[in-house]
Amino acid sequence: MEINPKIFKAYDIRGIYPEEINEETVYDIGRAIAQYLKAKKIVVGQDIRKSSPAFFESLTRGITDQGVDVYDLGLATTPMVYFA
Repeated sequence: MEINPKIFKAYDIRGIYPEEINEETVYDIGRAIAQYLKAKKIVVGQDIRKSSPAFFESLTRGITDQGVDVYDLGLATTPMVYFA
């Protein structure tokens, strides 16, 4: 799958659902993040948007499919995720 580069912003990833960003896109991003960071554990939080649970599932599946553990912050603000 080819990911639209326009979804990558200075501090986040945003796009129109499902045309620009969807569960498959988020899964691929999770895999790429895990490969790039080479960490043993990655912290993931989510906001109150309706898409958050599905995106969380896809992102964490992409991360864990690369052998990386996920620490689930649950519902979290951006500063909380940055601090973690």
